Amino acid sequence: MEENNSKELNLLDLLRMFFNWLKRLGWSFLRLLGNCLRLLCRNWAVTLVVLVASVAVGLYLGRTENRKYKAEAMAILNGSISQTVMEVTRQLATSSPLSDFTKLSTKLGLHDSIARNIAGIESFYVIDFLNDSTPDMVDFKWKHPLEDTLNVRMPNRLYFRIKTKNVSQLPAFEQAFTDYFNRNERLVKEFNVKRNNLQGEIALLDSEIHRIDSMATITYLHEPQMQAQIKWNTLLVGEQERQLLYSDLLSLQKLKGKCEAELASCTAPVVLPDGFMVSPRPVHGRIFYLVVCGMIGAFVAMLIELLIENRKCIAQYLFKK
Repeated sequence: MEENNSKELNLLDLLRMFFNWLKRLGWSFLRLLGNCLRLLCRNWAVTLVVLVASVAVGLYLGRTENRKYKAEAMAILNGSISQTVMEVTRQLATSSPLSDFTKLSTKLGLHDSIARNIAGIESFYVIDFLNDSTPDMVDFKWKHPLEDTLNVRMPNRLYFRIKTKNVSQLPAFEQAFTDYFNRNERLVKEFNVKRNNLQGEIALLDSEIHRIDSMATITYLHEPQMQAQIKWNTLLVGEQERQLLYSDLLSLQKLKGKCEAELASCTAPVVLPDGFMVSPRPVHGRIFYLVVCGMIGAFVAMLIELLIENRKCIAQYLFKK
C-alpha cells in the first residue's frame, strides 16, 4: 500500500514539475518580449526609421504588378495514364532560365514576356472514392496511401495548378500548355491506340447488332411455328413461346452509344474541358508582405540598437592586443 502511494506521489511530482517548467518558460518569454520592447523604445529614432523602411519595402513587394494568382484546371486524359502525363508535366515544372534549351518559353513556344510571368507549374492526382469512376478529391498534400484499393488514383484525370503574375496572359499560356502535351510523341501514340480501339469496338457492335437483327427476322417471320402433333405413336409438343431478342439488342445499342460518346469526347491526348479557373485572391497579398517585412524590420532594428549600445565593448574586443 505504501509502495503504491509512493508511486502516485512521484507521478504527481512529475506533473507538478512539468507545469512549473511551462510556467517558467512562459514568464521567460514575457520577460524577453518586454526587454525587446524596452530596447526598441530606448532607441525610438532607429526603430522608427527601420520600421518606415520596412513598411515601404512591404508596400513595394505587395504592389499589384508583383502579386501572384493561382489558376487551376481539371484535365481529362485520353489514352495515357496519369503517371505518364505527370512525368511530362515535370519537364515543365523543372524549367530553368539559365539556358535556352531549358527555358519555359522554348519548351512551350511562348514569348519570354509571357513565360517570365509564370511562377510555378504543379500537377496533382485525382482520388476516386469507392472506385466508381467519379472524381471526388484532389490529393494536394500527396498523402493518399497507395495501399488503398477502394479509394484509388484516377488513371484518366489529372489536376493542374499554375501561378501567374499576369492573368490576362492566361489564354495564351493555356493554348501553349495543351499543345505541349498534344505534340508529345508518346501521348499521341497512346491516344491513337485508344481511338482505334473505340472505332473497332463500335464496328464490332454494329456487326453484332446487325447479326442479331437478322436472326430475329428469320426467327419471327420465316421459321414455321411448331405445333403439337403425333409422330411414331408419340405426342410431340413444339415450343409455345419464341425467344425475344429485344433485350440483347437494347444492351448492345447502349454499349455502342457509350463507345460513340467516348469517341466523340476523345479529341486530343489531354483536354481541359473548362480551361484554367483563376482564383480572385492573390497568393500573398499586401497585408502578408507588410506583416513579414514588419517582423524582419523589428528584428533588424533590435540588432542595430544592440550594436549601437554595445559599440564600445565591441570596439575594445576587436582592437584588443
